[in-house]
Amino acid sequence: MDKLEAETASPRLKSLYQVCGAAATIAGALLLFGVINIWLSSFQDNWLVIIFKLQVGFGGVQTDRLNVLDFPDIAILALVGVTVLGLYAALKGASKIWSLIALAQPWLGLVLFIVTKNAGRSGVMGAVLVISAVMLRNDIFNRSTACMGILAAVLLLVGDLSAGMLHSNVIAILFALGYALMVTWFFQVARNLLKISSVS
Repeated sequence: MDKLEAETASPRLKSLYQVCGAAATIAGALLLFGVINIWLSSFQDNWLVIIFKLQVGFGGVQTDRLNVLDFPDIAILALVGVTVLGLYAALKGASKIWSLIALAQPWLGLVLFIVTKNAGRSGVMGAVLVISAVMLRNDIFNRSTACMGILAAVLLLVGDLSAGMLHSNVIAILFALGYALMVTWFFQVARNLLKISSVS
């Protein structure tokens, strides 16, 4: 039995990985739904979709839409927090300090977002960036998943930081790429967490 098998032999850890894998799946699905909702406009957009619309210059989209306490953003922050909890459990052997830093970011971001109705949501990208970097130091997760998370987080952070300051089709395209990579990253992480939960 290797180290991963020894860690996942605990029923408590198996359940944790399953819950966190489910959270990653739902987070990916919510982000994917955000893309579909660009055309439907039936539900409230998450903040990343609003930033994309600002970058592209969608008519009627104002930066004040980023100053709203809304359910999609709260749900995504919470789901990312749960997802990173599972990743922390799997990766703490590679770097406990950096895994803890990644784990703290979405939860601190959630508190900050509830208090300010604006700041804190970048905790999602920060957590993905840090935990993906930790992935590079172990053999539990595929290197391509780690690189995907790092690239997605960087591209989304650039778009997030420049939101409202300029309309750029180049940034919008890069932001859209980062968004697609982030969705894929969540599904990849979900698959891996569910896979290690089944190791006996």
